[in-house]
Amino acid sequence: MLNDDIEAREKFLFTLNWLLAVTKRHSGNLQFCLAHINFENPRILGETYGAQKASHKLDEVSHFLRKTFRKTDLVARDGGDFWILVPYTPPEEKLFDKIKYIIEIASQGGLQIVERDISIFPLSQHAIEHCEDCTALDFLSYLKKNHISLASREISLPHSE
Repeated sequence: MLNDDIEAREKFLFTLNWLLAVTKRHSGNLQFCLAHINFENPRILGETYGAQKASHKLDEVSHFLRKTFRKTDLVARDGGDFWILVPYTPPEEKLFDKIKYIIEIASQGGLQIVERDISIFPLSQHAIEHCEDCTALDFLSYLKKNHISLASREISLPHSE
């Protein structure tokens, strides 16, 4: 992972920890959402390109996402997972369509060989109630594990042959 990715990830986790604490105290007053993009099978990427080139391709997607989103949106990469913290959430359809478009464009460099799941989560009291004492990393893991029941919107982009 590049230094920019490590720095972005740390900034993202720090901000998410703060938002989780504030959301617990002031439910309903904040408008944030989390978008999760999961490249389903990093093993296929590694076997197709080799581990180093696959990692480089994922770094390119991370850079592309950070460049394409607003400066107030935070993008973090964790392996084959990308998380985007979006303040003052635009209408869900616009956000969802934008992420889908960005991933399709970014994937033209070969990453379309794996399935990509996109999930949108509102950062609300309901989303954090089952993860009361979670760190940001624990919360992201909880969302990923329970994405079917917690996501307000979800799509899977199939792999290309």
